[in-house]
Amino acid sequence: LYETESGMEEESAAAGGIVNGGSSGGEKKTAAQLQTELTVARNGFGAALLESKEEFGGNIDQDVATSYIAETNLPTDLGQFRLRAYRVDDRMRELLKNRHVGSEPCVIYATDKPPFGKDRVPVRIHDQCFTSEVFRSQRCDCKEQLKMSLAYIQEHGGAIIYLQQEGRGIGLANKIAAYALQDVGMDTVDANTHLGFPEDCRQYGVVPSILEDMGIGSIQLMTNNPRKVDRLSDLHVNVENTIPMVVEQSTVHNRKYLQTKQDRMNHKNFGDMLSLDSRDTLDVVEGAVKSMKTRSGDGDGQYSVAEEFITNGEEMAASAIASVIYEDDSETSDVIDNQSDAGVTADESGYCFGRESVEEAIAAVARGEIVVVVDDMDRENEGDFIMAADLCTPETMATIVRYSSGVICIGMEGARMDELKLPAMVEKSQDPKGTAFSVTVDAASKHGITTGISAGERAITMRVISDPSSKEADLVRPGHIFPLRAREGGVLTRDGHTEAAVDLSRLAGRHPSGVLCEIVSEENPTEMARLPELKRFCKQHGFVLTSIVDLAQYRRDTESESSQ
Repeated sequence: LYETESGMEEESAAAGGIVNGGSSGGEKKTAAQLQTELTVARNGFGAALLESKEEFGGNIDQDVATSYIAETNLPTDLGQFRLRAYRVDDRMRELLKNRHVGSEPCVIYATDKPPFGKDRVPVRIHDQCFTSEVFRSQRCDCKEQLKMSLAYIQEHGGAIIYLQQEGRGIGLANKIAAYALQDVGMDTVDANTHLGFPEDCRQYGVVPSILEDMGIGSIQLMTNNPRKVDRLSDLHVNVENTIPMVVEQSTVHNRKYLQTKQDRMNHKNFGDMLSLDSRDTLDVVEGAVKSMKTRSGDGDGQYSVAEEFITNGEEMAASAIASVIYEDDSETSDVIDNQSDAGVTADESGYCFGRESVEEAIAAVARGEIVVVVDDMDRENEGDFIMAADLCTPETMATIVRYSSGVICIGMEGARMDELKLPAMVEKSQDPKGTAFSVTVDAASKHGITTGISAGERAITMRVISDPSSKEADLVRPGHIFPLRAREGGVLTRDGHTEAAVDLSRLAGRHPSGVLCEIVSEENPTEMARLPELKRFCKQHGFVLTSIVDLAQYRRDTESESSQ
């Protein structure tokens, strides 16, 4: 930022002396004071923030009157709700002080369970999170808590008071700036204060007015935050008790945020949700930063390179690297020790993920579910979706299309391809892995096919191909599905996903034809997903994960056992 106090004094003067006349008042200020002035000036939040910072920091709210505007139906995927709009009176707007806090709160309640005129009403005071609820960010648990709250009031009754307070009241642009600081090691509290804000700028002064308008005498507050209870109580809201709103499990993306809420913002009810299989992310990041802050130097042998702010490029790099190391370690602890993050290799038993992973995959395929199968790290080192072709539905096909390359294939036995007159795509294949592509196909129009490209129509084509009664005339060429000829002997002959798709379908008791498609990285969309991301992906979406190496060893074991 600025290495000398004189440099900060100069810019503070240029900024207009936003606090007590800045440096122009003749008063000598510390580097930290000048830094705060400059940060706030850059934010454009102005003197009002600094003058009211103590008030915000002390969580002091004032009653803010609202006016009822309108109410309407709100049909959702969770059921039928009513949406009720309010607006802060113009003469009361100045009491909000914070220009990043919106003036149009709203209320949501279940259509068949109106909360008007009742006591002990379950109420969620929910603060807007545009990044999560609209952009579907995974950096927090806001959209999950909102969905949980909607489901709760749909079943039990109650209301959600939705307030326009992005980023705990600092606004969207400042929230993104805070995220940038979190990317290099700060937690959510330090990021806000580093930008010149209190850790929490939210205001709840509109809540009493809304509750009074709806005739709600007392509430059961849906929250994990005791501070919110205190603040509402200070506004004379009768909070009889609380209802926990805890997500089922933290993720690699939001764990540090949730840990900070518990450790530094006094949130409760988390239980084992934050438990880690390896080392705590805070220890990793803070340890890396601490080691970078203190370096060997001349004279007394030690000197501090950053005492108040993490701004040095080396320290940012240390935090970023530490975060990456943490992500890899925390997500691999439940996988056997011989497996590296780069890819899978077999141990002495011949397995990577274990025999159980194959048995779970077979059971999932038999149920018509998608599984993820990875190949050896020395081969393609990629993961494919695989499922039984004769159980393919529009929904499962849509999932595959959403997360994959879109080149949807079906692995088939050679004899069946010959019956359907599916010749090789080219006479002499130059594919480096020997993948045996045939001509592409769609189901014929008599099966309801129009263009053949939609998830629904590609699912139809899969079921037609895998139907033993289908003939050559049931297919048209070219099309949008890529049949692949599997080698006889399956994965014991060739360690490819084509063979794995056929083997898993056959072992699951289905027609020996399997859908397969490569999974694209969500974190780096120009690349294919590799093992570390695939493990996180499967954990997040509930897919069984196994490998071709495991499947081959499973076949050797079971076929040997059956022959004895």
